[in-house]
Amino acid sequence: MAERAPLGWMRHILRDPLTHFLVAGGVLFAAWTAFSPQAAPPPDPVRIEITEDDLRRMALVWLSQGRPLPSPDQMRELAQQEATQRILVREAVSLGLDQEDEIIARRLAQKMDFLLADLATFDEPSEDELRAWYVENADRFALPPRVSFRHLYFSLDAHGPEGARIAASQALPTLAAVAPDDPRLPGMADRFMFRDYYGGRTPDEIAKEFGPAFSDELLAQPQGRWAGPIRSGYGWHLVWIDTLEPGRPADFETIREDVRSAWLDERYREIRARAYDEMLLRYTIVIPDPATVDLAPAATMGRSAQALGR
Repeated sequence: MAERAPLGWMRHILRDPLTHFLVAGGVLFAAWTAFSPQAAPPPDPVRIEITEDDLRRMALVWLSQGRPLPSPDQMRELAQQEATQRILVREAVSLGLDQEDEIIARRLAQKMDFLLADLATFDEPSEDELRAWYVENADRFALPPRVSFRHLYFSLDAHGPEGARIAASQALPTLAAVAPDDPRLPGMADRFMFRDYYGGRTPDEIAKEFGPAFSDELLAQPQGRWAGPIRSGYGWHLVWIDTLEPGRPADFETIREDVRSAWLDERYREIRARAYDEMLLRYTIVIPDPATVDLAPAATMGRSAQALGR
């Protein structure tokens, strides 16, 4: 036991996301130190050098666009474009155009976020870990219930808001002996603009067409008989549920890649949160109280901009 404790502690440290972040940061710093020209004289600020590796990178980008290998003239043109871009970047930096630039700030923050996302992929889960995590989060992958139903529609336009509900309620007793496929059904209600029958629909699919409240009430109705009335955004409905397949856990083998992606996404969020916490410890954040800031000038400018846009 005394020999296993240090090993368990070391194993915990090695698997900690923060350790991965620090190690990756160290590797990046070491690589930058090794390959950066610190020992060499400062680069000439007016010298733009395109290397052979740069040319190979440009050719690779060119080929990745489905084009044939660039000719020497095309490579010279690409090199000239690269040199021009570097000149523009240097001139922009010398003028301070990179300072307080929202687009540049967002791009740098995005690249840092991408780095953190890459760190999450270093820790690939084992099969046992993935299965155990799936069991703990099975509700996230559960298959939703599915319902097949027929409905009779009572229009708000034809009967009025309260009249449509009353009409549906009065029609319900007369339907007790009427089967869902009875040819008389269309004449007992108003014409609906979409379907009269919906097969194998999930609650979300029903909610998109009839509204969330209708979907919830529908799933609470009995099967094999007319029930209601239920309100939707269109009016009132009487419903007949043919089948209601309850939700069930998904089979791990069929959704393994989805589980793995969700696992990696959770690890990424965990690593990002811990990395952000570590970074925030190195900074002091000062934010004025928004309640004390007069936003009226900004509102005036915003309305003026909208007026000009119209």
